[in-house]
Amino acid sequence: SEAMLQAIRERAQSWIAWVIVSLIILTFALFGIEQYAQGEKTIVVAEVNGEDISANDFMALYSRQKNRLQTQLGEMYDQVVKDEELRDQVMDALIESKVIQQWAESHNMLVSDEQLAMSIQSAPVFQKDGKFDEATYKEILLRNGLNVARFEYEQRNFLIENQNRQLTLASVFSTNAQAKQLAELQFQQRKMNYLRVDKRPFMEKAQITPEQIQAYYDENQAEFVEPEKVKIDYVKLSQDDLSKKVVVTDEALEAFYEDNKDQFTDPEQRQASHILIRIETEAQESEAQEKIAEIQKKLAEGADFAELAKENSQDPGSASLGGDLGMFQQGMMVPEFDKAVFSMNVGEVSEPVKTEFGFHLIKLMKIQPKKTQPYEDVKTEVEQQFRMVEAEKEFFDLLEKLNTTAYEQSDSLQPAADVVGLEIKTSEAFSDIGGGDEVTSNPKVIAAAFSEDVKKSGLNSAVIELSPTVSVVVRLNEVIPQREKPLDEVKASIEQKLKRKQSIDESYKLAQQLLEKLNAGETMATLEAPGVEYYSTDWLSRENREVLPQITQALFKAPKPSADKPSYSLYQLPTGDSLVIQVVEVKKGQMPDNPELVNQIKQTVMQIMGGAEVEARVQAMVADAEVVRKDIYKTLK
Repeated sequence: SEAMLQAIRERAQSWIAWVIVSLIILTFALFGIEQYAQGEKTIVVAEVNGEDISANDFMALYSRQKNRLQTQLGEMYDQVVKDEELRDQVMDALIESKVIQQWAESHNMLVSDEQLAMSIQSAPVFQKDGKFDEATYKEILLRNGLNVARFEYEQRNFLIENQNRQLTLASVFSTNAQAKQLAELQFQQRKMNYLRVDKRPFMEKAQITPEQIQAYYDENQAEFVEPEKVKIDYVKLSQDDLSKKVVVTDEALEAFYEDNKDQFTDPEQRQASHILIRIETEAQESEAQEKIAEIQKKLAEGADFAELAKENSQDPGSASLGGDLGMFQQGMMVPEFDKAVFSMNVGEVSEPVKTEFGFHLIKLMKIQPKKTQPYEDVKTEVEQQFRMVEAEKEFFDLLEKLNTTAYEQSDSLQPAADVVGLEIKTSEAFSDIGGGDEVTSNPKVIAAAFSEDVKKSGLNSAVIELSPTVSVVVRLNEVIPQREKPLDEVKASIEQKLKRKQSIDESYKLAQQLLEKLNAGETMATLEAPGVEYYSTDWLSRENREVLPQITQALFKAPKPSADKPSYSLYQLPTGDSLVIQVVEVKKGQMPDNPELVNQIKQTVMQIMGGAEVEARVQAMVADAEVVRKDIYKTLK
C-alpha cells in the first residue's frame, strides 16, 4: 500500500538522519568540540541515568546543524525550519548518543587499540600521498585545538556506538515477498490531469492596509530583532598567496627539474586488444570457458584476432574496432587485466584472464616506452610545481609561528601579523549564523568569534583551518548589540509578505471551488481560464522528469481512483500556486528481470528494515532510561 511505502520512506529518512548526525558528532571530535568546554561553569541541559549532557555539547551540535541548514536552504531557512523543533531534534540526538554509550559500557563493549588505529589511519584527512602520515595527523589536531588523547577518546566512543547498531543490523534479512511488494510500489506508474492555479494574478490585486501592517509588526516582534553581531580582525595565511611571492631563478628551476624528473616523465603506455566473453551468473562460467577455448583454438589455427573480436567479443565499446582498447598506462585497468598486459610481449596473446567482467583473451599490440619531457617544454609546469613546494614549506613554518605568537601574545593580533609579515584585515559585521565571505561563513570562525575567549575575554583565537592551504587567527574588533528594527524600516517587507500570503490563500480558495465543480460532474479541461492552466500527462513513474518533483510526490500520495471514477486532491506548491490533481489510472510496478536490480531491491529492503529496527531499539533504550530535560536548552544562546 501507499501507507506502507510512506512508512518505509520515513524510516529510511530517519536512518539517514541518524547517519548524518553520527558523522556530525564525529566531525565535532575533529573540529574543535573542546573549545566549547572552557567556560568557568558547566551548565547542564539534560541528565540521562544520572549522567549530564552539558550546554557546551548541546550548543556545539545545535550551531553546526543550524549553520548546515542555513547554507542548504538560504532564504528559505526561516520558512522551513522551526527553531524549537531543531532544538528538540538536537536534544534527542544527544540523549540517544548518551544512552547508547551507557549501554555499551554496561555490556563491556570495547574497541581495541588496533581497531581505533585502523579507523584513524584509514581516514583520508590524515593521509599524505594515500598513506597515513603521523605528522599530518598531529598537525590537524593541533590546528583544531585538540590533543591526540582527546580526539582518540571521542573516536573510540563513536566506534563503540557504531558497534551497538551493527549488532541489530547483523540479524536483518529480507524475503522475496517484501522485495516484490517494494518493487510493485517503487515501479508503480500513474496517469493524471491537473489544474494549476497561479497565485500571481491575486498578488497584483492584493490590498494591504496600514492597520494590517501594524498588527503584523506588533504580533511578530521577534521577527524584527536584528541579532547581536560582531566584527573581527583577522590574519589570513594562504599558501596560494605565498606561492606568488616565491623568488624564482633559472638555476633553482633547473635543479628542481633534475631532482624531480619523474614528475615530468610520460609513463610507459601499452596498446592492447581483447576479446571478452561475459559472465552474468555463476552458471554461465563453464559456458564462457568453453567459448573462450573455441576462440583460442581458432587463433591457433591462424584466424585473425581482430576478426574474431568483431564476431565474438561482448564488449560493445571495442568489438567493432577489432577489440582495440587504445593506449593506456599501468594501473588504469582492473588488476588482473593490468597485470597480464604489462607482463606480455608485443604480438603475444594471453591465456584466458578472468576479471569481474568475464573472460578475456588479450593481444598486446604496441609498447610506448616512458619518455622524459625536455626542460624547455615543461618549464611553466616546473615553475608551478617549484612555487607550490616552496610555498608549502614556508606555509607550515609560518603557520607554527603564527600559532605560537597568537597564543603567547594573546592580548594583541599585531605581533602575530608581524611574525608572518601580513596585514590585519577587518571583517564586515556578522551574526552567529555567519557572514558572506570565505572567513566569516566558516563554522569554526563563527564559533571562535562568539566564544568565551574571543568575544568576552578579548583574546586571540587559536589558528583556524579554512582549508588545507588557508588558515586564520581572529580577534574581536567590535560587538554590535541586538536591536529592534523600527516599523518604517520593515514596512515594505511586511506588506510584500502579507500580499504573498493573501495571494496564496486566494489561489487555494479558487482551487477548492474548482474541486467542488469537478465533484459535481464538470470536466477538468472545461475549467481552464486565465490564471488556471490545464495539463494532461501520460504514464509517469516516481523518477520521471516530465513534471516537477513536488508534483510527482503529490501524485503518488493522492488516493487511487475507484473502478468507475478518478480521484481528486488538492496540493500547494512551494511557489504558492495550488494544484487540483486528477488521478486517472494506476499501473502496478513489476519486479525487474535484471538479477542485479533484484539484489539491489533486496538490499534496500534490508537497509530499510535494519534502519527501522535500529530506530525502534534505540527508542526502547531511551524509553527505559531516566531522562530529565532542562528547559534551558530551548532558549540557550
